[in-house]
Amino acid sequence: MFKQKNMHPKICLTIGNITYDESLMHLNNVSLAEIRMDLLDFSDEQFSSVFSQSKHAIATYRSDNHFDVLFSKYRQAIELGCTCVDIDINVPEVYRDKIADLAHSMNRKVILSYHNYEKTPLKKQLTQTIEKMFSSGADIAKLACMAKSLDDCARILGFYENHTKLVAFCMGEIGKITRLSAPLLGAPFTYASIKGKEVAPGQMSYSEVESFLERMEAES
Repeated sequence: MFKQKNMHPKICLTIGNITYDESLMHLNNVSLAEIRMDLLDFSDEQFSSVFSQSKHAIATYRSDNHFDVLFSKYRQAIELGCTCVDIDINVPEVYRDKIADLAHSMNRKVILSYHNYEKTPLKKQLTQTIEKMFSSGADIAKLACMAKSLDDCARILGFYENHTKLVAFCMGEIGKITRLSAPLLGAPFTYASIKGKEVAPGQMSYSEVESFLERMEAES
């Protein structure tokens, strides 16, 4: 269980694959959470409670094909009070734009995200992807790529030289350092998990990330 002190503003706790009661317990102790609606078997009333309790909530729903359901879930989250939506850039444009337009019409922020679970593409491709996300209405762009080497990590972290509204990190064991470094280099936040409930390769627990950031901040 988290202690009440766990409220670091630059850590986003991913909520997925847990019960409703567990989610409420964790949400009470963090300032920012990602609600993985696709990984939570909650009723509409339970989702309503989750979003009303969250101080700042990012609504995320991943789907490769059921886009009418995806749009419905995002609309529900926006109407229930999420503060931000995270939409995969590969969602068909017609759905992506509808969600982003609805979010912006209700003063919600939009994260457009790119995920590559196989590799970290070359800089040129990633640069084009970032540009596409911002030109498509992103308030924040997110890059999450699998690291096969430290060069991959360096390439991802290099984007912070020219971007501030960016959350970029590498997945996998090698990529853990990028998850820790991101908020130190300018990312508005980094993601962390409930211990034992990781939803992405290399995701670290909230307490691990918090301990590292507090140590770095104390030494700066």
